[in-house]
Amino acid sequence: MNTDFDEFYRVHHVDAVRWASALVGSREIGEELAQDAMIAVVGRFGALDSPVAYLRRTIVNRAMSWHRWNVGERRRMLRACAGEATSYTSQTNEMSHALGSLTSKQRTAVVLRYWADWTDEQIAESLGCAPATVRVLLHRGLAILKKEITT
Repeated sequence: MNTDFDEFYRVHHVDAVRWASALVGSREIGEELAQDAMIAVVGRFGALDSPVAYLRRTIVNRAMSWHRWNVGERRRMLRACAGEATSYTSQTNEMSHALGSLTSKQRTAVVLRYWADWTDEQIAESLGCAPATVRVLLHRGLAILKKEITT
């Protein structure tokens, strides 16, 4: 089993970090969330029918928990750092700001679809909802983003 998980980790760790980073907007926190998710997988690895699906769901759950507990702190930090130069382009900053106007589920659906290239079914499984709900989240999220970016 250990070698099976080692191979699983090698194959899926980079994607896990990318997904988590995109969901929370921070590479450092994304790495922590991805590592926590991998720890959750290793504990149940032998009993899981689909370790990849479990990993995806765990990452989304941890990212949503992080947002619930840390969104206020993120806003305070953004205000405190306002005007500081970053390596982001103005378009990247604009998109990050616009993504911040979405609900956590809308942001999750948009990021996973357009950044991580997940299917409706994969996103639905991770969010614990129906694929039709994912399509609604995407539709509403994109409408908000269009308003935020064009104004």
